[in-house]
Amino acid sequence: MDDALRFRIVLHRLMGCYFARVVELPGCISRGATEVEAVENARAAIRAHLWLANALAGDVAKVELEIHASPARPGTTAEA
Repeated sequence: MDDALRFRIVLHRLMGCYFARVVELPGCISRGATEVEAVENARAAIRAHLWLANALAGDVAKVELEIHASPARPGTTAEA
């Protein structure tokens, strides 16, 4: 029996590259020049996401803030 966790990946093509979004882990997204690279990078993103979630599980937040961020418009960068 395989004990590995399984996750669904949704691939998007945008701005000349591929993005792999992990359906079960909101905010867990990877990028690649090809579909295969995006999926392989998603494996690493999932491992990092799960590791960090586990590490933070017992931690008490030091600061809690509310911030405002407008979504980037198509054709622009997300940098300010």
